[in-house]
Amino acid sequence: MTATNAKKQYDLTRSIYYVGKIPTKYFTVSPIDVNRSIDKRIIIIPGNPGICDYYLTFAIALFQATGARWTIECIDHAGHSGLEPNIYILQQQIQHKIDYITQWIPKSTNLILIGHSIGAHIAIEIMKSLPDARITRSFLLFPTIERMAISPNGIRLTPKFASKFHRTALASVCFLASLLPNSILERLVRWYHYSEASDRGDPYCIQATSRLLNKDVVLNCLNMANTEMQEVVNLDVDGIKTNLDRLYFYYGQTDDWVPLTYYKELKDKFPQGQIILDSNNTPHAFVIKSSQLIADKVAKEIQNLW
Repeated sequence: MTATNAKKQYDLTRSIYYVGKIPTKYFTVSPIDVNRSIDKRIIIIPGNPGICDYYLTFAIALFQATGARWTIECIDHAGHSGLEPNIYILQQQIQHKIDYITQWIPKSTNLILIGHSIGAHIAIEIMKSLPDARITRSFLLFPTIERMAISPNGIRLTPKFASKFHRTALASVCFLASLLPNSILERLVRWYHYSEASDRGDPYCIQATSRLLNKDVVLNCLNMANTEMQEVVNLDVDGIKTNLDRLYFYYGQTDDWVPLTYYKELKDKFPQGQIILDSNNTPHAFVIKSSQLIADKVAKEIQNLW
């Protein structure tokens, strides 16, 4: 599906790529005159859940804040589109993003990566796998790149992620919720994200959470989370050191996935790095209510690059 908004001067495409044999939903926000951005592209790598619709408002805000010049694209994680029953773990998600770039993005295109949460870990892995010339910069937002299992959220949730019983039970609950009439389901989702009666919420985030109520998607999210807790342990010091001049870290002040101590320790390890601490009490899941704020901050940096 392609939609054009003449007032805001962008084309919005929402469709499906086949990355290898994996059907993967995606969106692009691009200039009306596509030739303006043919050699540059911004790719958003989602967190977990890896449903691209969560990032659509952020992408539109970023597109406008950067002068409506460059195509911005985001794809679901493998198995998070609800189009197949296969289960994909973290390492397969990394390969899925590398395959997507090599398969669908022209080699001559310069890229900026924006990785959110576990997407930051994936972005670093992509940078290690692709030629330096392809990626101008990676923006790592609220980055879960170390010690996930012993973060406050990790301590609380790791046992549940590791339990097949808990994973199956939650998937069953989500399946039952998906049977509700759409009008009731939408009200429940809006209440969950936006409890204030006057807040109509972000319609794309509401759509994304509605998509999440699919047992195959939930099982993929939980199995991926389980492998995140097991594998994202030690900071990749060598990977960061090698690419430090192309990395931008953005940490939250009250992030139970990424405690403030992680920010301070990274800052001590790499004092010359671009390692920023949020000053607006922005939550880890910034896309729910703070897309414009983070888009404006990232846009200022991008405009200095391109």
